[in-house]
Amino acid sequence: MRRLCAALLLSCSLTPAVHAWSGQGHQTIGTLTTQLIAGTPAAARVTQLLGDVTLAQVSVWADCARGIDPARDFDYTTRGRYAECAPFETEAGIAELRAFVQRNLRQCNPAPGAEDCHRGYHYANLAYQRTRYQPGITGARPDDIVGAAVAAIRVLQGEPSPAPFGFASPREALLVLAHVVGDLHQPLHVGSVYLDAQGQPVDPDETGLERATFTRGSNQLVIPARPPTGAAGLAAVAAGWRMPNLHSVWDNVPATLASEGVDAPWLGAARQVEPTAGTLTSWPAQWAEQSLAQARAALAGLSYGPRQGEVWPTTLPAGYEERMAEIKRRQLTLAAARLAAVLRAVFAN
Repeated sequence: MRRLCAALLLSCSLTPAVHAWSGQGHQTIGTLTTQLIAGTPAAARVTQLLGDVTLAQVSVWADCARGIDPARDFDYTTRGRYAECAPFETEAGIAELRAFVQRNLRQCNPAPGAEDCHRGYHYANLAYQRTRYQPGITGARPDDIVGAAVAAIRVLQGEPSPAPFGFASPREALLVLAHVVGDLHQPLHVGSVYLDAQGQPVDPDETGLERATFTRGSNQLVIPARPPTGAAGLAAVAAGWRMPNLHSVWDNVPATLASEGVDAPWLGAARQVEPTAGTLTSWPAQWAEQSLAQARAALAGLSYGPRQGEVWPTTLPAGYEERMAEIKRRQLTLAAARLAAVLRAVFAN
């Protein structure tokens, strides 16, 4: 565990957990997808909708929308903070982000204390004990990540945006889809462990959901580590260093999985991904179930201490780093192959 913390400490502890896969991970998916659809009608239609930005660039757009603050008159408050958001930090780009947030703010009637609707499009928090995605189980919501992907697909197929989603156009639906398909393949954006005060897993679908057991998709599972040292460590502490949490560790994408590493063998592996069966709008739920299985693998062998305030100290088993790297590469590959399949299907002509 010490080696893992040292390797990932600075990269994950300062990255907001809301940015699944980190910007680089999403851009890897976009880069792979672009190559998978090259020369097809889908590629031409994507270019028509996106204009002078690429699929890799817009893969982070839905995260950049989090920079719009409703409490500050929908001002964009994160200018310059995230390099991947720079293409959208123009007057027109910020207006587009603002309009999206205004339409997708509270129309889903979130529960008291819950996040704004568009923020909930990025995840479901299904108990890891489940094997299927089903409406009504803990973590599944009409406005969750599966619903967001289905809604975006419907708009791309020429249908009106279904409630409770407010996707104004095929372009906006593509901006959302390019992101949430990636999020669907980050295991901890789908599966979650629920823990009692002693750090013992509970099944909220069996016992009833208690908010005190909610680990926020493993954001509340902290990996004990000492503050970093040296000049970089001092800068990190000044910026608000905190112990890494399990979710942020999974969001982190190492340099070996960055978009610059997309090569012929990786592209070949993506081309070999088996197609998803069933109707197009049934695909996101199937992908969620596959990610849920990966969440069980991600959580296997972990041990949790008693809750301390709002967090549970978490110990990782031996070999965890290698297991995680293998799952990350597989999930990034699947996300790209499946996004490409959706785009080829909806833009077939």
